[in-house]
Amino acid sequence: MMNISSTAMVLAAGLGKRLGDITKNTPKPLVSIGNTCCLDLSINALKQAGFKRIIINTHYLADQIEAHVKSYTDFEILLSYEPILLETAGGVRNVLTEFGEKPFVVVNADMYWQDSNPSIIHRMVDAWQETDDFCLSVTPLKNAQGHSGKGDFVIENGLLRKPTEDDSPSSRYIYIGVQLINPIVIKRLKIEPFSLSGLYWKAAEKKSLRGVVFDGTWIDVGNVDGLALAREFVA
Repeated sequence: MMNISSTAMVLAAGLGKRLGDITKNTPKPLVSIGNTCCLDLSINALKQAGFKRIIINTHYLADQIEAHVKSYTDFEILLSYEPILLETAGGVRNVLTEFGEKPFVVVNADMYWQDSNPSIIHRMVDAWQETDDFCLSVTPLKNAQGHSGKGDFVIENGLLRKPTEDDSPSSRYIYIGVQLINPIVIKRLKIEPFSLSGLYWKAAEKKSLRGVVFDGTWIDVGNVDGLALAREFVA
């Protein structure tokens, strides 16, 4: 891989409200899918990609996540507890100094995914340009299982933009939850609740939002139907 941070991050602080009673006593990243869970899938994907250190932000039922990750003893895991939920951008900004000055990888913990070979992370690193603010892993809308959206992006010459009414469903892509971030973009922010999505659109406007297509299995398990689909897939 190119010279990126050896520390990566997993976003695991969400409330999981769309899963209703399923997350009443269990944080979304730990909801079972066969003999695994989303948090383990993301940690193991980062481990296989070569990362030696992982930061996990927590908020809802944080003690359960803390207890769960104690089983990982072969590499370093740091927990960043947020008494007040900082959302995605705020959560990343809160631990920015841990990554140094290099681009760094952030992965969601609300998806079932089987990484591709070579890893999507390695492919994103290979695609990265110095002028990029973000590089997002995306999958074609038709491959976005368990997802009800109409498509987040269109790709043109390796860059992502907002879809228009003229863009057909076949040209649209969904962000899957794996990204490479330029620390300069996050350094400008205050440590406060804020979403990364607004930064994506700003980056798209100045043509610094790159996209790399993920061709592995991906299921959105942030909703009840998607979770059921993932459990059926594993079974």
